[in-house]
Amino acid sequence: MKFFMKIVFPIFTAALGLIQVSSALADTGKQPFTISGRPVPDVVAVVNGIELHSNLIRQEMTAFKMMSAQQGHDIKAESEDKIAREILNREIDQELIYQKARMMNVNVPEEIVLQEIKKIEDQFPSEEIFDKALAMQYLTRGLLREKVEKQLVAEQFLRKEIIPKVRVEESDAEKYYKDNKASFMKPEMFEVSHIFVQTLNPAQQGKTEDPEAKKKAARIIEGINKDARKKIDAIAAKLKKGENFSKLAQEFSEDEATKDKGGSLGTLVPETTIPEIASAMTKLQIGETGTVIQSSFGYHIIRLNNKVASQLAPFEEIKSDILNMLLMRETEKYKEEFVIELKKAADIKILI
Repeated sequence: MKFFMKIVFPIFTAALGLIQVSSALADTGKQPFTISGRPVPDVVAVVNGIELHSNLIRQEMTAFKMMSAQQGHDIKAESEDKIAREILNREIDQELIYQKARMMNVNVPEEIVLQEIKKIEDQFPSEEIFDKALAMQYLTRGLLREKVEKQLVAEQFLRKEIIPKVRVEESDAEKYYKDNKASFMKPEMFEVSHIFVQTLNPAQQGKTEDPEAKKKAARIIEGINKDARKKIDAIAAKLKKGENFSKLAQEFSEDEATKDKGGSLGTLVPETTIPEIASAMTKLQIGETGTVIQSSFGYHIIRLNNKVASQLAPFEEIKSDILNMLLMRETEKYKEEFVIELKKAADIKILI
């Protein structure tokens, strides 16, 4: 059986949503653009007579460095040349596809372009911050509009010329599933309830510099936390006497989202749960209630209601995901082959 699914290529956002506007804005545009210490010319490539300017690389390099910094990685100077050439190659590919699209009269309505720009702008709290974020990436509204329009036209062309040629058979998905079963194992899951009593962190005492006010705030927080410990210990004592967990959760738990459900936290996976709760629930037997534990939020008493062992996800459950992944992979392959043919017939001069 043949299977086809429409694939929507991602719209250019230039990682604007990740930008943290800072005092660095004051220096925007003042420093010359260099790669690995070498000055970069204004024109970095010419594709069939169309000049590609260095701001294309500078924009992407800036966004890449910002994202890397947020992830705790620094880009070394010796790596800049390789990154820049990868960016330039992508821009050349994009320009070739765009040129081919325009030759075939592929266009995108102006209102669609403006809608996409509006989506980007809406990620920011004000126009001023949006404009500053653009400046940090060496962009103006005009350059952004041009880039978005080019991206949309190229995507429209690919939808018409590449995606219709892509086919994936269900048998391909079945084979991928059988060959990669380890990737489709569901994690062990725990159905858990808790009774929660909140505590306060000493950092919540405020930023006052008055020593007496600080001491007073600290005493108040200490008192609240002592009362919280007494409350959770009293609940634990009731549970030890055999009182109903759900009823006690409804009466005493301070987790407003779960107390009316008898403290039910639903089904949890250890890797995505508060560490203290994850540790406690994995040590319990089904139907068992644990002792008092403390997290950064307060005190908890955990009950394990059920446990589902790790198991292989049924093929039918994930078939559409596998098919979509294979379609995306095949589409990218077709696109790369298509661009290779475009390059063979193109006049490309790289100037860096």
